[in-house]
Amino acid sequence: MILRVLCVSALWYWLCLGADSIHAGHGAPTASGVHSLDVFTDGRALHLLVAEYSSGTNPPALLYQRSADAGRTWSKPVRVDTGAKPPRSPSRGMDAQIAAVGKNLIALWGTHGEGYMGSGPMVTALSDDGGKTWRPGPNPADDGLNTGHAYADLASDSQGALHLVWLDSRDGKQGLRYARSTDGGRTWSKNLTLKKETCECCWNTLAVSGNTVHVLFRDKSPRDMAMVSSFDGGLTWGKPAVAGGFGWEFQGCPHVGGGLALPLSGEGSLHALVWTGLAEKSGVYHLRSTNRGTTWQPPQRIGPVDARRSDIAVRDRALVAALEIVADGESAVFAAKSVDGGVTWSAPQRLSASGVSASYPRVIAVRGGFRVFWTEAAPQGVGKWNSARF
Repeated sequence: MILRVLCVSALWYWLCLGADSIHAGHGAPTASGVHSLDVFTDGRALHLLVAEYSSGTNPPALLYQRSADAGRTWSKPVRVDTGAKPPRSPSRGMDAQIAAVGKNLIALWGTHGEGYMGSGPMVTALSDDGGKTWRPGPNPADDGLNTGHAYADLASDSQGALHLVWLDSRDGKQGLRYARSTDGGRTWSKNLTLKKETCECCWNTLAVSGNTVHVLFRDKSPRDMAMVSSFDGGLTWGKPAVAGGFGWEFQGCPHVGGGLALPLSGEGSLHALVWTGLAEKSGVYHLRSTNRGTTWQPPQRIGPVDARRSDIAVRDRALVAALEIVADGESAVFAAKSVDGGVTWSAPQRLSASGVSASYPRVIAVRGGFRVFWTEAAPQGVGKWNSARF
């Protein structure tokens, strides 16, 4: 037991205290290959955006692919960032983003600027032919600053609106911002501040259905996850509320966000996966709300104490939780399933192969089931993305 506690403490140190700035751990990858991944579904197709690094070369190429058969086969990669400002070191946890509204697609990333370690404004690229060709789009931020804007999440709703959240420090402290677009990303609304001060460098997660927009983020103090919601398509917002009240007070950034899942119908329970570093409760927990996030059922642990990064997806009463777990001394991707709306869960099943370091899972509900995505690399090997049906 003592050894177990020491190992967990070492993991916290590596995740949190080993970073000497709010952006440490999100620098340029040192190995070649794929080190950023985002995947989006519009219910008809899967849209994938990766950042691929060449050995000794920075910036990477942003590449788009599409699948019309639930991820079994993919189109040839298309370069997205040609003619636009180059991406600045997209990496897992600070991934370049992709979303679709019919044949209109938008990609988003951060470029170089005057922020910490050269972080800068957001950049977009637009396609109106299903991803065959791309052109530069506008910066959604309206603060006019050349400092860091990062940790974005991008989604679209059934009415064709785009929703975007990110972190920036326009008010002097890192806060959660929001903008929406109703014309495919050609123009953006006035930015709204959803929370003036948040954790500095954990990713944010959107869940959208109809006029309902939820945002899951890590709060400042305590460092628990919190959620803020809109029920009129992002025009007005309620007050942020805690999602998993562990009371974890910590002076640092764990580089771990959460997962959020809402049925496409908008009816039924809202589900979240949250991670806490609280010593006696460290791990990933499933949360369920039957009143749109006003209150949550008691947290339910999924996986072992060293499970951390995670994602969740829902279809009817079936859910899949994708987890990053340390197994046999290496980071691996596992998945667990519930068929009763999250009341009970299967034991996590390993999806990634042994001998590789696999991390940052994403899970998407597809026709007939679920597909889990992740990035991986063998020791001294090239990074790549992988996926498995579950």
